[in-house]
Amino acid sequence: MSGASRLLVVSNIDLKTSTPITKPSTFLKSSLRGFVLNVNNDYRYMKTGYYVSLHAEVLGDEVVPTTENALDAYRTPILLTRAAKNGTPTVPFIVTDSVRQIMAEFAFPVVVFAVNPFSFNGFQTAKNRTALYRAVKSLGMNYRYAVCVQPLRGEFVSVKSFFGECNPGDGKVKAVAKKVYETFNVPVCKLHLQCFDGEAYLCGLQPLRMEELTPSDVDLLSKMVSRFSGKGWSG
Repeated sequence: MSGASRLLVVSNIDLKTSTPITKPSTFLKSSLRGFVLNVNNDYRYMKTGYYVSLHAEVLGDEVVPTTENALDAYRTPILLTRAAKNGTPTVPFIVTDSVRQIMAEFAFPVVVFAVNPFSFNGFQTAKNRTALYRAVKSLGMNYRYAVCVQPLRGEFVSVKSFFGECNPGDGKVKAVAKKVYETFNVPVCKLHLQCFDGEAYLCGLQPLRMEELTPSDVDLLSKMVSRFSGKGWSG
């Protein structure tokens, strides 16, 4: 690809690396060409991270993550379907706006994830019928959208993932994080998992809030970007 012999790191995070970093606002106003590594805390539709990937694609550049992968990763049913096809352990789920259907399918407790693209804190647990009605109404934006529901079978854990690496996390959790990155190439995210019977199962993926990024997270992320830039990407 013409003009794509260099790596362009576009990030809204203050990375501690010798690799040159371009701010999203600068990149979106430019016609910079290269292999674009989009390091952002939020790639949801209509957020800055999404537009960075979209701008790169409009320019004809390769980009990580692609807009398709970013959109798919945040939509829980698509996330789970694609991840399962790539060998990631997942739990059963249904997509519906019917509380009756949910109760007919799964015993309590359950985890309810938002499917609508506008939710940030996109899940709730429900241990009874009343809580389930509340969750479906809230996450479905007053029943305008369906929800994705999964049985809660073990410990529910959330971990930060940076290029598929997470710390802390046991071996099974780390394996899921690595597999999710291989499938979707989302550099920065929060993963939700269930752990039971000695296995970790993917449940959902969400953006990280900037205030959730600790100095040690930024250090790890910076090292990952430096490692990425040392691979010698070429078009």
